[in-house]
Amino acid sequence: MQKKHKSDEQKGGRPIARLRRAALTLIAPPRARAHPTAPVKWTEEEIAEAVAPVRAGRRLTPEHWPDNARVAACISFDVDNETPSLARGEVAPSRLSAGEFGALTGLKRILKLLDRHDIPASFYIPAVSAMLHPAMIPAILRPGRHEIGVHGWIHETATKIDDRAEERRLLTKAIEVLTQAVGKRPVGYRAPQWAFSRHTLGLLLEAGFLYDSSLMAMDEPYELIANGEPTGLVELPVDWILDDAPYFTKTAALASPELIFKIFRDEFDLAYEEGTYFMLTLHPHVIGHRSRMVHLDSLIGDMKARPGVWFATANEIAAHVKAAKPRNDD
Repeated sequence: MQKKHKSDEQKGGRPIARLRRAALTLIAPPRARAHPTAPVKWTEEEIAEAVAPVRAGRRLTPEHWPDNARVAACISFDVDNETPSLARGEVAPSRLSAGEFGALTGLKRILKLLDRHDIPASFYIPAVSAMLHPAMIPAILRPGRHEIGVHGWIHETATKIDDRAEERRLLTKAIEVLTQAVGKRPVGYRAPQWAFSRHTLGLLLEAGFLYDSSLMAMDEPYELIANGEPTGLVELPVDWILDDAPYFTKTAALASPELIFKIFRDEFDLAYEEGTYFMLTLHPHVIGHRSRMVHLDSLIGDMKARPGVWFATANEIAAHVKAAKPRNDD
């Protein structure tokens, strides 16, 4: 049975289960549809309606991290491989081979690095990626430290689908495939391309996820609200600043990864100073190349050298902040 947060009790003791059921009816109300008029002509009410389906609620950074750690750090990997190309209908062998590199070479290097540092990580996998490379999931699970989460069916873009029934069908298929492959139902979700539609939150609540990791309203854990109502769903935010793909997918954009990893270090340093949370998002087919892995190894080594860093899966972080008392920074 889920525990009530103190704030819920103060508001009348409404259980999270009832709150979720109520939220499901609020995610896409009849008026939450494409507006026929240009945004510059929207009324104040229409503007409020447009942003209401998914908003940031209360901060969830806890008073204390486990073992009195100063900061929570999650190294996460989106194991996309060929699926972004397939989702666009691109089947040229050369392009697909660049994604296949992630499964055949990049992931092996990553798992070896994580083993050497003895740290956990979270892996978000499109179901089609798991189907094309069935050996990946056993390899990820073998050390017993890592988490696997849902990352769509074929790296589809939910905002382009914009159809609740179709998005639900694809999400259901993805959950079924990963549940069978992992041996248990994943508790975490990350939207492909971080494309969170107006239907996504309701579907995640309906499916019973513990947390989402797709949004960017804060750089510390927070609760998601839907049309003014708290949902109980933990958001572990991401950011393009802390994602390898924007920097490295065009190889001519930067000759060396050194400056990019300086950004990652600076982000970690301030998260450490604030005592909050650090989420790094990487892709095996992007980060798994030799020159980039050298810098990832160095970054993790520097993080480990700092006292009070809790390396954890997103699942562990979400479970902790959901159960803990939030820190009061007011």
